[in-house]
Amino acid sequence: MNSTVLRAAARYGTPLYLYDFDVIERQVVRLRRALGPRFELAYAVKANPSLGILYFLRKFGLSSDVASKGELLAARRAGCPPSKILSTGPAKSDADIEALVRARVSIIHAEGEWELEQLEKIAKRARRTVRVGLRLNPPWGIAEKRVMIGGSGAKKFGFDLASAARVLRRKESFPHLEICGFQVFNASNVLGARLLVENTRRVLALALSLSKKFDVPLRTVDFGGGFGVPYAENEKPLDLGILRKGLGGIAKWAAGESRFRGTCFVFEPGRFLVAEAGVYVVKVLGTKKSRGVDYVLVDGGVHHFLRPLLLGTTHRVRLVGRARGRTRSLPTLSRKSLVLAGPLCTSLDVLHPAARLPLPERGDLLAFENAGAYGYTESMPLFLSHEWPAEVGVRKGRLALLRRPPRVADLQARQKTPF
Repeated sequence: MNSTVLRAAARYGTPLYLYDFDVIERQVVRLRRALGPRFELAYAVKANPSLGILYFLRKFGLSSDVASKGELLAARRAGCPPSKILSTGPAKSDADIEALVRARVSIIHAEGEWELEQLEKIAKRARRTVRVGLRLNPPWGIAEKRVMIGGSGAKKFGFDLASAARVLRRKESFPHLEICGFQVFNASNVLGARLLVENTRRVLALALSLSKKFDVPLRTVDFGGGFGVPYAENEKPLDLGILRKGLGGIAKWAAGESRFRGTCFVFEPGRFLVAEAGVYVVKVLGTKKSRGVDYVLVDGGVHHFLRPLLLGTTHRVRLVGRARGRTRSLPTLSRKSLVLAGPLCTSLDVLHPAARLPLPERGDLLAFENAGAYGYTESMPLFLSHEWPAEVGVRKGRLALLRRPPRVADLQARQKTPF
């Protein structure tokens, strides 16, 4: 892929995000094979809402999981029909709820009693019956290396089981809501296939128990996402063979339970489908040594690629070569521990604190891997008013611009001096 990175940088400049659509297709095929026909996929738009990616994933028939009216708009622009859209989010505004109800999405996962009250008011005003699932926050889950969704104790996500029981006892007080399913999304970036299988089994058992106790029809049971990808050098990829075998056993068990007949079993992958497809590409501006430490200064930073700083985890990075002009052979020996730092006026602007690379030269490119999820749109590009990175796709060697970045001058033109 190095030659593609060089071509993209020469054509669109740096910094940039580059997504390999062939890798996305590979990941969709691999995960579908592992899950089998009993489980459906709804792409978590939050992972990467680039319109080009959303449109590409629609070709494979995936549903969309949206967390805001903005993501709903993106999914609809990409051609996803409302019947293939579901919604999850811990603090939906009235505008979010109204947009979801108006669009007639397949199901809205409610996360609190106040939200059910608002859903009832808005559904009544719209004279519609809205399908609702309860997002549950059980006292168990999958331990995360870095807590992003899971963890023990109280959290902002979903109903704890006591609250869910209280709501279900009075579900008739919501005449415009059809409570018809449950969701448990309690971990992110899990690399243990057996952990995912066991969690799926427990979620199904919980949904079945609540369905029987409170006479709730099970149109959907949603297991959230959590399929992980390895970021660190020593991490092993998710074993899809173990996942396939374990979920196959669960599907057989579920086939014998009458309450699961016609139930849609849903997973919401995001990271697994797009993370490994993306790289964040920067250009070396210069190198320096400070008190014995080697610094490599590059034209991009945490304002474009925040995840390494936000989570305290590094991404693998490779030295690509020269962006323009005379090429040179890259050194393979004399690898050093390098601090890769960006242009921001803060010491927090470090993309990698100890990258083991040959010392690059000015004009060389560095590519940070696994940047296709929670990269571009998890960033803070307004900081210091640098230009934004472009988003570029590649499919079978053909490059295409996915998002033309707004120029700083255009952003400033939208501001006013009223006083």
